[in-house]
Amino acid sequence: MLPAVVVAVLATVVPSCGGEADGAGSPQITVMTRNLYVGARLDDTIGVSSLPELVAATSREWSTVLANDFPTRAGALADEIARARPDVVGLQEVTLWRDQSPSDLRTHPGPNATRVVLDLLAVLQRELSERGTPYTAVATSTNEDTETARRGAGGDLVDLRVTDRDVILVRADQVEKASNPRHDHYAAQRVLPSWPGPIRPTRGWTSIDYRPDARTTVRIVNTHLEIGGPDAGPVQEEQGDEVLALIAASPHPVIALGDFNSAADGSTTDTYDNLTRVLHDAWTSARPSDAGPTCCQAELLDDPAGRAEVRIDLVLTSEDWPAAGVERTGTEPFRAAPAPLWASDHFGVTARITIPR
Repeated sequence: MLPAVVVAVLATVVPSCGGEADGAGSPQITVMTRNLYVGARLDDTIGVSSLPELVAATSREWSTVLANDFPTRAGALADEIARARPDVVGLQEVTLWRDQSPSDLRTHPGPNATRVVLDLLAVLQRELSERGTPYTAVATSTNEDTETARRGAGGDLVDLRVTDRDVILVRADQVEKASNPRHDHYAAQRVLPSWPGPIRPTRGWTSIDYRPDARTTVRIVNTHLEIGGPDAGPVQEEQGDEVLALIAASPHPVIALGDFNSAADGSTTDTYDNLTRVLHDAWTSARPSDAGPTCCQAELLDDPAGRAEVRIDLVLTSEDWPAAGVERTGTEPFRAAPAPLWASDHFGVTARITIPR
């Protein structure tokens, strides 16, 4: 539950505007939240107790990442973004993969591989530029940074480093409107057993201040909260409280984007309800009768019928601003065959928000 002191602060900092304001002459901003999908569930290494188990698990996960072919998926993601032309995009699971051979995991278990083998951000930005819609990364939170080992083609061990990031992109022709990039990690974090040491799936947030016109500033926050479930749910709810405290401390009204991992129908954790006691959900404001599920597809993105069942990708606002053009993106397979068929295991969400004067 949200601490009483935070509720009191939010009551003064985040007032409800009530009703739709006249948008004539008021600035608008189009935002998008998009989870890129790391390419695998990355849970095989949890609970392993030896090097052979770790290598087998990591090798399976890396094979799944390769099968999910981010360079091809990035083209479909770039098509979505180029069509919607959001001013600001909040990205989650913007993974950076690096490796090292020969392996030194036994003697240096910390993350130290430096050879880049797959950078989701660089690939997506290249695809966007090729479509004539370049975007600039203006704020980045570097979160979990873990190194394990997989079996190489010749049987030797290859260290594999995975670094998770949340990133805020701004369309290049609007980048001068962005300032004050910030990022941090949540105090509430999980620790999971593994070998040779525990996994810390660090979660964080990024933010920028954005001026849609000379008289208006909004703060845009992008985040990816912990998953739900009996063990992780309480940590996620604490992170949600930290989001509310972060918004309460903002000198500007806030638009919060992200994968909040809490189902809007209340079927997983209390985080969504806690957030929307204070914040306004652009989707329900614009489409109250539409469940709008955004997650999640099969791990190999190979089910042509799709499997999205819950809405966890959200655009939230600290004010009751009018929202139009609130849509999901990536809701159809981008090709019939071969897999992967979907751009991500999530759908994106876009919203055009009017900021009344």
